[in-house]
Amino acid sequence: MSAPDATAAAYAAWPARQAATPAAGRARSHIVQWLLHDTPYIAMLLLALIGVIFRLPVAYWVVLTPIFGIISIAAGWSHFQGRTAQLGLMYRLALCWGALLLAVYLLYSSGVQGVLNANANALAMVTLLALGTFVAGVQAQVWRICGVGLVLFLAVPGLGWLDQSPLLWTAATLVIIACGGLAWWVTERERPIHLSK
Repeated sequence: MSAPDATAAAYAAWPARQAATPAAGRARSHIVQWLLHDTPYIAMLLLALIGVIFRLPVAYWVVLTPIFGIISIAAGWSHFQGRTAQLGLMYRLALCWGALLLAVYLLYSSGVQGVLNANANALAMVTLLALGTFVAGVQAQVWRICGVGLVLFLAVPGLGWLDQSPLLWTAATLVIIACGGLAWWVTERERPIHLSK
């Protein structure tokens, strides 16, 4: 069989191989596609929560704010048609995130530092970041960015409660481990069912 015939045979057999792919493999590819598509939004959440949990310095928040701005511009860019609309989006979001940087500067200025302790500063930063993220999501017309802002808003009281009690930290860690173990157990239990079909 010549090389072109072998290539044609391989292309002809491809739909049959796709049909023979187990449902578990297709489900995994959907999960991987979802994770790749939503990675910027997951990263936004994780970066903000890491900053609060570890009480990182103001430099972290100053660097994080433009990163959030770039993600929001990139996510909203395709929702606007035409150069004028896209540049308008960029200017509006630059003003939004610039105002947030000004608020961060005011929050960490010497006059306010004596009033707020480290815990209050971290929670104030997440609140500001949540507000900026939500407004940027509305401006960019990206519901996922609005969702990140809402989750950050909801995280503020949760982080305040967790900060007050090490027992709650332990309970939250155990719940996360239990949920992960349950998800793994369900996945492992269903795997033979998909392979037998």
